[in-house]
Amino acid sequence: MFGKTSDNRTFHALCVMYFLLWTEWGVSTGMLPIYLHELGGSPVEVGLIYGVFAGISVFSMTFWGVVSDYFGRRKIFIVFGMAAITPIFLSMSLQKEILHLILLRGSTAIFKGAVVPTAWALVSDISTSENVGSNMGILGSTELAGFAFGPFIGGILADVFGFPSLWLFVATECIVGALIFLILGSDPSSKKRGSRKIVPEVFGKKELVSKISVLYVSFPIFLLGFTLLGPNLNVYLSDGLGFSRTMVGLLSFVGMGVAALTQPIVGSYSDRHGRRPFLILGALSLFMGNIVLFFARDLPLIGMAQILIGNYSIFQYVGSAYISDIVPQTDRSATLGLFSSIGAVSRSLGPIIGGYTIIVMGIPSLILLSSVFPALSIAIVFFLIKKSKK
Repeated sequence: MFGKTSDNRTFHALCVMYFLLWTEWGVSTGMLPIYLHELGGSPVEVGLIYGVFAGISVFSMTFWGVVSDYFGRRKIFIVFGMAAITPIFLSMSLQKEILHLILLRGSTAIFKGAVVPTAWALVSDISTSENVGSNMGILGSTELAGFAFGPFIGGILADVFGFPSLWLFVATECIVGALIFLILGSDPSSKKRGSRKIVPEVFGKKELVSKISVLYVSFPIFLLGFTLLGPNLNVYLSDGLGFSRTMVGLLSFVGMGVAALTQPIVGSYSDRHGRRPFLILGALSLFMGNIVLFFARDLPLIGMAQILIGNYSIFQYVGSAYISDIVPQTDRSATLGLFSSIGAVSRSLGPIIGGYTIIVMGIPSLILLSSVFPALSIAIVFFLIKKSKK
């Protein structure tokens, strides 16, 4: 495992834990839409898989980020969040009601909100300003690797053993991730004590707010290019184009897997050359991915579209590095949590709006519409984002 930090054991344990978290995420976002579709769910109900989960994330990410900064701790929230997801998936293995499955999946966001912002803040805590982007790129790579592996292994397990066994597998890996970080992870010895303020001090500094607010505006606009299609993408590949569940998972694996290899490289280059060019790169990749997907009907083009779309995460983790550059350590978890929460607004509303759009206009029109939003974010970033470092 690469990465240069003040606590490599914690960093490596965090990457393993994060891989397991995002494997669960990949299984849920990749296979649950197909499961609901097979149970008779409509495009709107499939969209609610993202919508309910992300709607809860809007509040949970910021809440846990503020609490983590308040107490000046990371490890306890990461372990608690991972462990608390386990019984939810055990319950899902016993359910076949569409509404219950949507609500159970959504409830995992309550506890994932304790993991995601604190994980990114912990990487920032144990990294220097010269390699924070590179280390966040590595964490982003493990994220994408898990997101790629999830649908792939999920498709195989669903085809061979059925969906109830798949949710038991997910529950097992969540508790394993919690145990790994409980044993090997730790808070950094240099971590400053929390500010003990509910509202982070950074939001009282106008010059910092002006820099961060542009990113907070561009991120949800950008994400609409990904979330409008959201979980209905796999339904489109399975039902519309006729691919098996295993092949749908394999396509996700290839797309996200190739993207995962680029993340540490992009993060390292952003440390040396600034964040703005790579924010634009992430948005451009999503834009081109949607355009290719619109025309794709055969396997090679769909694979290319998946790779381009998979690189959408560049925008989020380079944006997280940008925030870490300019925000004091004591406020990082809260500001990163708010960043994720703002993105979760698009993750919540996008799939629901997309589901209705599919009913009215069809999936091809929605794919074309989705390309507009990353194009808008490119313009915002190019003209308004300032340099984060002196």
